[in-house]
Amino acid sequence: MTQAQTQSHLQGNDLILAWSPCPGVRVLTLNRPAKKNALSQGLIDELLLQLKISTGDDDIHAIIVTGSDTVFSAGADINEISKLDAEGAKEIRYLEELCDVIRGVRKPVIVAVEGMALGGGFELALMSDFIVATTASEFRLPELTIGLIPGAGGTQRLTSALGKYRAMKLIVLGEPLSGTEAHSLGLVCSLTEPGQALQSALGLAMKLGSRSQSAIMLAKEAICRADELGQDERFERALYYTAFGTHDKREGVSAFLEKRAPIWGVQSNEK
Repeated sequence: MTQAQTQSHLQGNDLILAWSPCPGVRVLTLNRPAKKNALSQGLIDELLLQLKISTGDDDIHAIIVTGSDTVFSAGADINEISKLDAEGAKEIRYLEELCDVIRGVRKPVIVAVEGMALGGGFELALMSDFIVATTASEFRLPELTIGLIPGAGGTQRLTSALGKYRAMKLIVLGEPLSGTEAHSLGLVCSLTEPGQALQSALGLAMKLGSRSQSAIMLAKEAICRADELGQDERFERALYYTAFGTHDKREGVSAFLEKRAPIWGVQSNEK
């Protein structure tokens, strides 16, 4: 059964579709198909609201975040990014709340990826506890192509999970990572056929429901604490905000929106 078939009963044009296909499981579907589920501030705000609601619901033991049948998320909304400079990004603490709220969710968070998870979409997946993907899934961090760096934990989590040299290839060179490769590297916990990511995630959620919920939350807290010891997201975000003030960010974003090749070059007043 495809996600489209599973979700056929849903109506409306909300940015996040929240539903429970089986007892104890809340599915949050990114629903901005015209923009390939790009993470606009409106979508992020609605996702955070639904995460808080799900966290506070005692009947929910697992949360699944997913996209459409063809794309999980194309990443940040470039039109919104184009309007931010370094001071603006710092002032609104861009992406900080997204990281903080997901870090505070004590229940297991599963991400089901069909198709592409790019930039902030990949980082959103990396914030979860389990990633389910398909043989047709693709993960990529292309931020450097618009003069930025990952700013939602990508440099920290990917390096922690895969090591410095693989992280260099994926972030600095922007090389893609297939679902099959991600599974072989241990990044993806379950690999399935295209169209089956959500069903596989539901199976995992049901398995989690058969275990002690208090023990799961304590285990998650301990594992995440150990994982975060070698990470410094605050440092990454400071560099991210700095990048917003560079000539290369302005040129990279403009080139992307104008569908042309960027012309890189550091201005004399930049360090």
